[in-house]
Amino acid sequence: MKKIIFACLLFFIGACFINASHAQISFSIKVVPPEPFYERPEQPSVNHVWIEGEWAWRNNNYVWQPGYWTVPERDHVWERGEWVRNADGTSYWRQGYWRQIPHVGVRAYLPEPNYLRPPAPSPRHIWVNGEWVWQNNNYIYQTGYWTIPERDHIWMKGHWAQWPNGEWYWVKGYWRRIPEEVFVRSVPPEPVVARPPAPSANHEWIEGEWVWRNNTYTWQTGYWRLHDPHKVWVRGYWHQRANGGWFWIGGHWNLV
Repeated sequence: MKKIIFACLLFFIGACFINASHAQISFSIKVVPPEPFYERPEQPSVNHVWIEGEWAWRNNNYVWQPGYWTVPERDHVWERGEWVRNADGTSYWRQGYWRQIPHVGVRAYLPEPNYLRPPAPSPRHIWVNGEWVWQNNNYIYQTGYWTIPERDHIWMKGHWAQWPNGEWYWVKGYWRRIPEEVFVRSVPPEPVVARPPAPSANHEWIEGEWVWRNNTYTWQTGYWRLHDPHKVWVRGYWHQRANGGWFWIGGHWNLV
């Protein structure tokens, strides 16, 4: 009886291995498709975090699923998916997943320390903002630095997010891959737009931005917004890489 059970167990393990191997071969491709570039919709609330898009295997092909905002469970972080290269040179997409972490919530977010940013070594360098890291049951700040990014990558700044229970935690920054066609040869002139009158003395003006739409950069005009004493808008800017191509790095809100 034991031999029969053992034989069945071996058969089951072998079947799983064959299926897993077959799945890996079936989902592997020779050429990795370029990731579509899109502008994120506005963050619904400070409780939301952005989940990057994923590649899904459908009808013998990889299909892009766009990202979205969501409120994560407490003490869970999203591990982004990635392309994994096989020994034969083909690649397959490893899906992202939610990973449980030790509790890192604090009652109030910590503002970024004020420190002197060194001058840029060259126009090809970009500034990578500092990060908060969890050490010894406390958040420790690591200062930012200048770096030359990989040809098709941009840095997505980390930020504070809030769980529904009111606690704050730090969402780490990361390098995001963008397609080659998003880079342009020259910076387009900024349109001259008449600023409408302020609705009230409590409103502040948010400068316009360039956004990538329909395979080109389109100007998005500025707007008035009620002043929030806990937020400061940092406007985007054009960045030039080594081969001369330009890319617009979007603006963002800083908590103060």
